[in-house]
Amino acid sequence: MESASSCSARKPIRPHRKSRTGCSTCKRRKVKCDEEKPCSNCVRFDLPCNLVSDNTHLQYASPSTTTRRGRGRPRKTWTAVLSDRPSALVAAGDGSSPLASTILDVTVDPTPINVDHAELLLHFVSTTAGTLGGHECPRMLRFWMHNVPHIGLSRSFVLHFVLALAAFHLAYLSNQEIGVDEKDVDTHHAVMRPRRRRAEYLAVAQEHLTAGVSGFTSQLSRPSPDNCGALYLGATMISYCTFADGPSSREDLLVCTGIRRGDGACESEDAGMMSDDNGVSSPAAASSSSSPGAWMPFVSGVRLISETFGSDVLFAGPLKPLVSGPPPILEGPVYARDGFPRLDWEEALDGLRGFIVGVVASDGDTSTSRDTSPTHDPSLEALDKLIGIYQAIYGRRSPDGEIKCDGPPQNQFVFGWLYCLELEFARYVRRHDPCALLVLAHFAVLLEQNTVQGGWYVEGWREHIIARVGEVLADSHFSEWMHWPMEQVAHKRERDGRPSHRHQG
Repeated sequence: MESASSCSARKPIRPHRKSRTGCSTCKRRKVKCDEEKPCSNCVRFDLPCNLVSDNTHLQYASPSTTTRRGRGRPRKTWTAVLSDRPSALVAAGDGSSPLASTILDVTVDPTPINVDHAELLLHFVSTTAGTLGGHECPRMLRFWMHNVPHIGLSRSFVLHFVLALAAFHLAYLSNQEIGVDEKDVDTHHAVMRPRRRRAEYLAVAQEHLTAGVSGFTSQLSRPSPDNCGALYLGATMISYCTFADGPSSREDLLVCTGIRRGDGACESEDAGMMSDDNGVSSPAAASSSSSPGAWMPFVSGVRLISETFGSDVLFAGPLKPLVSGPPPILEGPVYARDGFPRLDWEEALDGLRGFIVGVVASDGDTSTSRDTSPTHDPSLEALDKLIGIYQAIYGRRSPDGEIKCDGPPQNQFVFGWLYCLELEFARYVRRHDPCALLVLAHFAVLLEQNTVQGGWYVEGWREHIIARVGEVLADSHFSEWMHWPMEQVAHKRERDGRPSHRHQG
């Protein structure tokens, strides 16, 4: 009687719906399937679900943070066991609802698409191209948006450089506090925020840069009228990538990379780097190096190719927009035209010139011997060209206070100084000649986004070069000439309110 009463006192078993048409994955795992399409179990554990068509491509959202494995998670690698079904799908984005918003995209796609490459190409065309060509020049904007990707269809190394530059740009944008800097994008078009972390974009950029340099090198060994245009474009894009990649090491001084020995000489930091007789790496010599960072001085590659072929051959077809005739005549300094603050440079650079003239004339007390004549000194010649660029950008203040601007119009371009740089000057920098280092530090002051329009890719170079030159000259009387460049870096940090985020090495 007691047993009968105790049985009657038990709670009745609640009815439940049995799963008879559940997915085969849940049946093999011996768990109940809710028969959604796909079922929530398969979605939860990123497993293939046969309730969805084989030709349907699903993208599950990856969680915003890594979570610990919950109870019930299969310990067996079911994706390997169920290899006859569609594989677990890639993670992308983030969802809010448990199931419906977790499935981001459902499309019939029998042919896989490389979404990562599509993202980079889209970003290059919609955003990065504008920072290279300038939104104020429709001709150059169309060249970078349309012609360059079109060239990449027949020259794969160009396409790799396109994807590398886009990845570098996304890495830069992902590092910004607000996600996208309005100065770096076309505000007339919608701009997608970076989908991945900065480190991931940098890794992808390096992969495409390495692949691009490999293809470029193979073509460079046999230049011809058919490929010279693509080679010129490739050398130009390597220059941009070299800037965007940032300093490769503490000793990277942009125009050369080397380690100074105790005897005052320098040796190459990269074992794979090849140098000319003067110890300066060149594109032709470094072409066999597997490291893209070995291309120093990188701008000489552009000059080398342009000197080898005539402009009528080089700038034919898709590269024709690059032939625009002489640059526009400067009616005034660039700072007034573009609306950024003027920099008082005359006292600093004119004083530096007088100092270097004295050093050259007396074969001054330098740590390296100067084997040049006073009338032909690489550092002095480089400084004179640099003063011309300062004068075009900021004008020259006369004794009566009037700001005047004269000189050739090409002086308005900061990179023109690198383009005209003599290899002898790079050799002096590599030897840590104090005068050459001082000239380089004063050039580095110009590496910022006011003077290099849209120049997101130069970020960090100014601080790196000036800091490194300051370290090298710290214990000598040359260090007093570093006060002005260091002040410009400090002033910019105060204006921006935050330090530079550029990576090194």
